[in-house]
Amino acid sequence: MIFLGVRGAMPVNPDQPAFAGSHQLILTSIDHQHPRCTLVQWLPSQQKLAVYPGSTVPHQRYIRQARADGGAGANQLVTGYYKDYRKGDHNLDSPTRHRAFRQMEARYVQRTIDDLVYKTDDRMEFNNPFDNLHAAWCMGVNHPDFASAGCQVVVGYPHCVKRGALPDSGPWASFVDNAYKLAQDRFPYVLLTGQDYFRAAAGNLDVSDYRLRFGSVGNEVRELQMRLKNKRFYEGIIDDQFGPRTMSAVFTFQRASFGADAADGIVEPVTLSAL
Repeated sequence: MIFLGVRGAMPVNPDQPAFAGSHQLILTSIDHQHPRCTLVQWLPSQQKLAVYPGSTVPHQRYIRQARADGGAGANQLVTGYYKDYRKGDHNLDSPTRHRAFRQMEARYVQRTIDDLVYKTDDRMEFNNPFDNLHAAWCMGVNHPDFASAGCQVVVGYPHCVKRGALPDSGPWASFVDNAYKLAQDRFPYVLLTGQDYFRAAAGNLDVSDYRLRFGSVGNEVRELQMRLKNKRFYEGIIDDQFGPRTMSAVFTFQRASFGADAADGIVEPVTLSAL
């Protein structure tokens, strides 16, 4: 099973998280108040997937609190491929402790201190703020609250001490049960935007549709590293892994070439042409 995150797109049928050969999503705007994303469980061997309403961005109440502390306490995960979400409990020392999926690796996150949204010129950090994948404590897509300061969350409520004997509920109940019944312990996670997925779903991709980003692997990454190294932006080894050194080099190159407001760490046609 592979987890997918679709930032800025919601399921057309948010209350029917059954496995099927395809599902329909609609593009939507992120408002950091309502769950406006989709979490997906994909079974490649069966060519089936299930979609769940949720969020891949923090709620604005956590962003407001973090602004008073220099941005600490809320963050937004950048798009990319993350290979190790592992079965484990969220909020270990709290009455809200529940079955979830723990992020085990350092990764790039954004922090904002000037407003309640995340932009390319906001501060980037590479660390592990322990943003897990867990229940959103949220009734549905029109509910004006969800519990995330940067975690990936699925609509519904968890079974935990705070809720007494009540079981997992909502789409979260299906999400956690489907994954926990498998012998699989680690789950890769691919986070992209709704536009990224719609572009891929349309088919007929050509070179102008290619994007390299954190977690990408392949000969294109090797070529990218060579070009960055030739321009003295990359000091790592030449391999086929778009990791933290490559990400840092891309950020630095984009800032130098286009300015801080255009540096998103994603290598698309404009960045490629400049290289």
